[in-house]
Amino acid sequence: MYRKDLIDILFNHPQSVRDLSALMEEPIKDMVSDLQHLQKSLRHSPYDLEITPAKCKHCGFGFSRSHMTRPGRCPKCRSTWIDPPLIGVTEKH
Repeated sequence: MYRKDLIDILFNHPQSVRDLSALMEEPIKDMVSDLQHLQKSLRHSPYDLEITPAKCKHCGFGFSRSHMTRPGRCPKCRSTWIDPPLIGVTEKH
């Protein structure tokens, strides 16, 4: 039932892992694990897990979609001013 709750929370309302962690009162590490499992589970459902990648606010560098947590520094400009990736659930087309 827990992962179904995640689908309902994230459906058309993308959030960061940190926000989800606070909302669900779970450690960030556990939340990432749950989201990775959810991503695999959704392959055979009418939903998709969408990850909007992290982005450096200083230089605009876009990070990989594979990371669900906020990177520590930008590899391009070394700034720590980074928008976290946003994770959401959408319907498959």
